[in-house]
Amino acid sequence: MNIMNKVRITAIRQTVYEDLMAKYENPIEHTCDVTAGQQWVSINGQCPDGMCPSAWESMRPFVESLARGDGNFYDGWMKNPMSAMISCNDGFRPFSFYIEVMNETILMETERLILRPWQDSDAEALFKYASDPDVGPRAGWPPHKSVEESLEIIRTIFHNDRTWAIELKETGEPIGCIGYFIYGESNINIGENDAEAGYWIAKPYWNQGICTEALRWLIDYCFNEKKFDVLWSDFFVDNPASGRVMEKCGFRDTGEINYCSKLQVGNDRPVKVMNLRKC
Repeated sequence: MNIMNKVRITAIRQTVYEDLMAKYENPIEHTCDVTAGQQWVSINGQCPDGMCPSAWESMRPFVESLARGDGNFYDGWMKNPMSAMISCNDGFRPFSFYIEVMNETILMETERLILRPWQDSDAEALFKYASDPDVGPRAGWPPHKSVEESLEIIRTIFHNDRTWAIELKETGEPIGCIGYFIYGESNINIGENDAEAGYWIAKPYWNQGICTEALRWLIDYCFNEKKFDVLWSDFFVDNPASGRVMEKCGFRDTGEINYCSKLQVGNDRPVKVMNLRKC
């Protein structure tokens, strides 16, 4: 599992060498519109939208290093592995930027997938897959009716630090969702240091091992990063394919049949309860 940090970039100040500009600068209009105090956030070490290309080229290796959490960048040139001060390569009016690791990690990676927070820009893709009547009801929620509804769900239900979009590396598109519920939120009677896993994948990607790959990542994260004792999950008895994903990942049948009152769809359908204990 590769966990990447979120990196904040802040424009600090600009130095202007007017004598050099008058003597040497090409008269072509200068188009950089960076202002002091402006901020960007780099996700997965990538260039943020709106970042000056010239400035990005100067700071890119530093941002990538901070995103990976490297401790020996340039043989220890970076004394603080959590931040750095960088100037862009504009020789006449360089800007200084402060780059720093933000507190939380936001992106995880597997062989085929990127697990990341949902973004407003995902609304159309979410609607495309979540409007399928064969998807939502199998997971306990109704099909989405519009892009606007999908956007609202991203901004509310998905807006937390326990829910991730499942992005397919090959296409860069979110094709599902995975996350966990803590004690007090779960549909299952779990312990105070337990969690309940939940997930769904778009229909075109069923039977390709993608759910299994994502769930294995979640198991590793919940046990090794969050230190939960037991991970629970459940599936509708008329959707055994979801149960097979759990079994492949080591979950065991508890023998308990439950009805989930908190579901939007299917609260009158029985579910089979599974769990996995930390080794």
